[in-house]
Amino acid sequence: MFTKISIFIFLTFILSSICHAQELVLSSDDGPPHMIRAIDGGIDIEIAREVLQELGYSVTIRYSSLARGKLDVERGHIDAVTPTFLEKDRPGFYVSSPTVTYKPTVFTLKNNHHKIESILDLTGHNIITFQGATGYFGNDFIEVSKNSEYRESYSMDKFPELLLRGRYSAVVLDYYIFNYFYRINDKNRDTSVFKIHSVIPPVKASVGFHNKTIRDQFNQKLSEFLHQKKDIRIIEKHIGK
Repeated sequence: MFTKISIFIFLTFILSSICHAQELVLSSDDGPPHMIRAIDGGIDIEIAREVLQELGYSVTIRYSSLARGKLDVERGHIDAVTPTFLEKDRPGFYVSSPTVTYKPTVFTLKNNHHKIESILDLTGHNIITFQGATGYFGNDFIEVSKNSEYRESYSMDKFPELLLRGRYSAVVLDYYIFNYFYRINDKNRDTSVFKIHSVIPPVKASVGFHNKTIRDQFNQKLSEFLHQKKDIRIIEKHIGK
């Protein structure tokens, strides 16, 4: 016959086991506003975490390089990694539907009236972009880099102000990253001074899972999440409206 104490211990053990079974480790890197280690959040992380939480999981974020995160997911050391790009399903790694669309964008000052309808129209401009950009945007962009005043830099937080001051005539950067740094101290700061040239194809970001069943659950809940435009709330939290 069970005593009250033994029943309590038994129930505590069962509840503890259930909670433990619902814990997931999500790996990510540090690259605002998509991944922001300082606040344990960011656009990509928060969308993935909130969808998983709506499924009843408790999510812990672990920070490392995306390459390390992907490898740890494949080996089953952790449950998921975000973001991941251009991946296909394989044993130990199952890719979700897209969670965020990265938007490589050319920014110029509206008052300068630059007409940029293709990547090649950047030829001759004074351009600043992120480190390693020539490896992402194809041969036309490589050609532009050889025939323009072209610079790559890690200091993306400076790009909006450098453009405003006329130090460069064009910035090539993800739409969210540019606006995050431009509005880092004021989410209502006027963006109408810039002209946006969408001449580079967008890139879809996803979550990679070790468990196919969890990936499938995630996809179903993600569809509802995006339909309800909950991702917009997260995006505007970081870059304003």
